[in-house]
Amino acid sequence: MKQKWKWGLGIGVLAITLGAGVALMPQSVDYKTEAVSVETIENVYTFAGQVTSVEERTGTLFVDERDVGKVEEGDPLTIYVSALDREVDGTIESIADEAEPMTTPGTSARYAMDVELPEMDGMRNGMALEGSVVAARAEEVDTLSLDSITFEEEDAYVYVEGDDGPVKRQVELGITDGSRVEIKDGLDADRVLLLDEAASGGLMPPRIGGAQ
Repeated sequence: MKQKWKWGLGIGVLAITLGAGVALMPQSVDYKTEAVSVETIENVYTFAGQVTSVEERTGTLFVDERDVGKVEEGDPLTIYVSALDREVDGTIESIADEAEPMTTPGTSARYAMDVELPEMDGMRNGMALEGSVVAARAEEVDTLSLDSITFEEEDAYVYVEGDDGPVKRQVELGITDGSRVEIKDGLDADRVLLLDEAASGGLMPPRIGGAQ
């Protein structure tokens, strides 16, 4: 009976320890840290395509079905001609009402956008184009890398330094450029803790590397 009682006590201690998560990490653990950085951040949409007519100075870019509602005819955009290593200003002339035929089942639909190009020496039909549109811009705002953000359903959290170890704190996010994200509320100049996986024995807050 005494042995069973000890076994049950052991399971209870283990459950409490796992439930506490990083809050019960030993104080000797080394942490990676990241400080809040004040930066200007842009949310940019990019589109791939090609030159369709040098004579008429036109090109075609393709926009994903998830982004087609975020661009409009007449919008200015920046176009990079990779073969000429040149960046120029362009304009969206028209957006197709029907999607391009799908060549791979299960992929997202793409819509063709006709764009006007400036005259360029050396430009040839079929040259690859990359268009970009700034959808949102936030100047001189608090930012963190996306790697330091933990997501639980629709809420975002960071780990900050507390008296007894890392403390989880909810934050409000703004726009992201795919690498860094705007912190709108919930964090001042605290250091954000990133547990060092190698030093801490594998216990680490969840991390993601995508965009909002």
